[in-house]
Amino acid sequence: MEIDLTLTPLRRSIIRTLAYYDIFFYPLTADEIYYNLGDNHTSREEIKSELESLTSVNIVYRKGEFFQLNNNDSYIHRRKTGNKLAEKRLKTARRVSGFISRFPFIRGILLSGSISKGFMEEDSDIDYFVITHPNRVWFSRLMLMVFKKIFLFNSKKIFCINYFIDSENLEIQEKNIFTATELVTLLPTFGSNIYKELYEKNIWVKQYFPNYPKREIQEVLDRENGIIKSLLENILGKKLGDKFDDFAMNLFDRFNKKKYKDYDKEEFKIAFKSSKKESKHHPKFFQKKVLREYDHKIQSIEERLKISL
Repeated sequence: MEIDLTLTPLRRSIIRTLAYYDIFFYPLTADEIYYNLGDNHTSREEIKSELESLTSVNIVYRKGEFFQLNNNDSYIHRRKTGNKLAEKRLKTARRVSGFISRFPFIRGILLSGSISKGFMEEDSDIDYFVITHPNRVWFSRLMLMVFKKIFLFNSKKIFCINYFIDSENLEIQEKNIFTATELVTLLPTFGSNIYKELYEKNIWVKQYFPNYPKREIQEVLDRENGIIKSLLENILGKKLGDKFDDFAMNLFDRFNKKKYKDYDKEEFKIAFKSSKKESKHHPKFFQKKVLREYDHKIQSIEERLKISL
């Protein structure tokens, strides 16, 4: 396909941004493109002007306020429906966050995954990113897992806990467009101060999204430890708690290695990252899938338009 338009660096950046969200069949508004852009030498007005140029040659398609790389109105209908559902389920997520914030050693709770991006489907899970007191990652994970199995009937739709870090290990080591996207879109629900620390420790995301705003914290729950939480933390704050944490870590490690024994060893280390300060449980290894599809998407666009992105 020959195009009668000079593809400036900014236009290429816009295409790359739309390509990433095209993986999820998710059209973007002009403001969202600006926030997710890898270029900070621009403005919203310039983005809107460049989008008009790209739509004039059918590289980008517009429907109302939304822009996408595919001329498919069903994506827009899907997005609007998913936005409404996410808004509804956000109320549930905040209630659950408020409850689990009372568990010992929980210092911060953030929503991740699709709900943090304001979109959900009927079968989507509500994903939680949990920050704990130092050296209590595995104890916290075990307690919340027991709570989910007994009181929530093991419902992932309401409560999917797949990432824990402690308050002394806030910098995410895997640095790519996927992890950067997940970090900037995290939605804090408990612990405004620890969210601020997390944000500062991962300022590297600005290399990927220099325009993305920090999340508002007005609705973030902050509370002092209650009597029961304080009592349990005093009892389990030293050697006894260390033993429980070691026990829980070994328990989960043995379980994962047995259940996912056919996993590639190097991929296992990333999908099930385990240390005293971090616990990740991503059996579907979504990160690998997204990065691979993004590369394929970019390659496909380059071949179709005969350009280099």
